[in-house]
Amino acid sequence: MKLTRRDFLIKGTTLFAALGLGGALFTETGRSIFAGGQDAKTEDPILVVVQLSGGNDGINTLIPYGQGAYYDARPTLAYQQKDVLPLDNRVGLHPSLPGLAALYKLGKMAIIQGVGYPKPDHSHFRSMEIWQTAEPEKVIRSGWLARYAESSLGSDNNPLKAIQVGSAGSKAFASETMSFPVVQSLEAYHLIDPKTGMMEKNRLTQAFLEMYGGSGTLDPLRVVSNRGSEAYRSVEAIQSLKAGYMSKVEYPRTTFAQDLQLVTKLLAGNSGTRLFQVQVGGFDDHADEKLQHARVLTTVDEGLTAFYKDLEAQGLQDRVAVMMFSEFGRRVKENGSGGTDHGTAAPVFVIGGKVKGGLYGAYPSLSSLDNGDLKYEVDFRSVYATLIEQWLQGDTRSVLGKAYENLKFI
Repeated sequence: MKLTRRDFLIKGTTLFAALGLGGALFTETGRSIFAGGQDAKTEDPILVVVQLSGGNDGINTLIPYGQGAYYDARPTLAYQQKDVLPLDNRVGLHPSLPGLAALYKLGKMAIIQGVGYPKPDHSHFRSMEIWQTAEPEKVIRSGWLARYAESSLGSDNNPLKAIQVGSAGSKAFASETMSFPVVQSLEAYHLIDPKTGMMEKNRLTQAFLEMYGGSGTLDPLRVVSNRGSEAYRSVEAIQSLKAGYMSKVEYPRTTFAQDLQLVTKLLAGNSGTRLFQVQVGGFDDHADEKLQHARVLTTVDEGLTAFYKDLEAQGLQDRVAVMMFSEFGRRVKENGSGGTDHGTAAPVFVIGGKVKGGLYGAYPSLSSLDNGDLKYEVDFRSVYATLIEQWLQGDTRSVLGKAYENLKFI
């Protein structure tokens, strides 16, 4: 029987493809099968980018408990020295971060202090866009991770070379030439509902391939066709992953932790993925910060601690580096609602078996401020450049447009 396009759209497909900028792919019901695997070089380095959405309060994350100005500016939000997890006699971590403190003591975590950029923006949307595109001066369409993939992974035919984990894509992966799937779970990543009979499934698949198989004569049609074809290839690749993962670590029952476990599942299944992005929100603490910030930092700490233990159990800790950032920090002084308002510079964390742990850069002054905001000490593009050159073995100029200082944390 000939299946019309109308029939295809009506008869049970669970594919929802966002075929625009970035080529994000979302699927819903279903169940995946591990069988076979992708060709991957076992020595290839992997970068996992963790985005703390909402503007994490860096001052109450990496706490300058050795400065009296900290206690003057935050009479209700400051943590007493006895409660801080000390890294030295000047700074320490929030008490909700014991797992990260342990990794720091093992030399597996680098903390870059006072990271920001010139003329900082206090808008969530614009500041996040700046971090995701690595361009503070103007609005551009491409993301920095996409540009790395285009310049260094363009010859890699693996549709899973870079994966966005969770329910939303990131402009860091925005590209006009490549697309990167958004995977929420392996069990839900299907083109056709697996309950569909084999004959019907084959007909639906054939209809999909016919719709998206042609290149067309117009550029927009070619883009849509390519996105659809790439979406199909990513689904096929996910379903062909080998059964390489056995859980050896108990993860917390949080979305963030489950997203990180999905990263390990994909790597253990030999997905060949080089880039991952994971997001966790809840950091916009304008009011009642002390309780909320402690809760969300606990989510981050427990998730990352389980993830690193799992990487060790799988023998992957030396191949993976995790970079954790937020779009901006918070202002030095607390506000009248028991919270903090949008600020500027904040710490960036890098975790991994090959990371040279320690503190990098200088902690920004809490007294010499820019209209109430911290003055940044390290350009965020120096962090990116170090990861691109020293970890991913890429070309900084192709990704960032010019060279930046290498911070030596790899």
